Formats: sequence, structure tokens, C-alpha cells
Amino acid sequence: MQLPNTAPEFSSSDYLVPDLLEPGLKLVFCGTAPSRISARARAYYANPQNRFWRTLFEVGLTPRLFSPQEYSLLLELKIGLTDVAKRHSGLDSSLPGEAFEPLELKLKLLEHRPQMLAFTS
Repeated sequence: MQLPNTAPEFSSSDYLVPDLLEPGLKLVFCGTAPSRISARARAYYANPQNRFWRTLFEVGLTPRLFSPQEYSLLLELKIGLTDVAKRHSGLDSSLPGEAFEPLELKLKLLEHRPQMLAFTS
């Protein structure tokens, strides 16, 4: 079965953390789902224990250490963010099976066509 190349009408209004996607991105990081802390903050990788932002800086992907609330600045660097489960939060092991939306992710990637995709979980 071939999947469609155009997105059905997925509603992003109920996303816990908005996608950071646009055409022309070099890299998109895709997590499983926001943590409860990230969902409350409406920002990616907002748990102070998470090393995502520090790692991006230490490996030279960002010119300085960004705070989670500055995630939209990644677009200037041609980096995007999304999750497989946009409407649920918590530990990966606690997410129900219906939380995962692989078709929705695929269609977003086909629409925006980043050069690279990296999974963070």
C-alpha cells in the first residue's frame, strides 16, 4: 500500500508543543513525546536534567547555549523540531500506543523535506 504524499487535515491546535518546521531545513530533531515539564512549558527539552540544549552547543550546532524557551531560534540555523507523539506527554514507556502518529510525522517530513532527520529518543 502506498501512502499519500499530501497531508490530510491534521489539527496542530492540540499539540502540546508546536512543531518547528519549515521548508529548507538542514536538520530536524524528532523526539518521542514532550516530557511533562516540556508540555507545561510549551518548549522542547525543558527539563533541567535534559542535556539536549547543552549538547547542541557543545558540538557546535548552536553559537551559544539556548534556553528551551528560545527553541524557535533554531530556524535561523536551519534546524527544526518535532515529536512522533504530539498530543501526549510523559515518559516514553508510559505513552499509550495510540499516542504515536507515524503517518502524521511522515507527511510533515514529506511536506517540509529536511535534508536530515535525527531521532532523540
